[in-house]
Amino acid sequence: MTAVLILGSLSGPRHLLAQAKYALVRDVDQPGRGAFQTTVQVGFGSGLAGIPIPAGKRLIIDYVSIHGNATGTTGPIVPTILIESSINSQPSINYYISPVQIDPTIDQWRASQLVKIYADSLAVGVGYAGSVPFTLSFLVDISGHLIDMP
Repeated sequence: MTAVLILGSLSGPRHLLAQAKYALVRDVDQPGRGAFQTTVQVGFGSGLAGIPIPAGKRLIIDYVSIHGNATGTTGPIVPTILIESSINSQPSINYYISPVQIDPTIDQWRASQLVKIYADSLAVGVGYAGSVPFTLSFLVDISGHLIDMP
């Protein structure tokens, strides 16, 4: 115990006080304090997949990553991921992210994108243009943080 007091006094009262203040203060508005991650599977005919958000919280989505398969029955297909969010019980707003085919000889599609989407309620789905899907299935990875709402 004596060694600690001697070291503290050698470092000076300002350093010791600064260290004590740092230990007692925290920034509650930092995004990492309520980290959020989930993966949602969406596919042809499955409708929108709801993502639960805890009561009294708002989800801020920072990053979305998409990977999956899409093939048409009679021709090309262009898949699109739909993210539907609402805040303050207002009507939903839709965000669309279109993955790209990573190799024309296979039916794998991917996309990763920084976003800033706010949500008190959230749902994710998949749509398409072109040929009716033979295969249309995607995993949507969502990363963000939760903040407290008054």
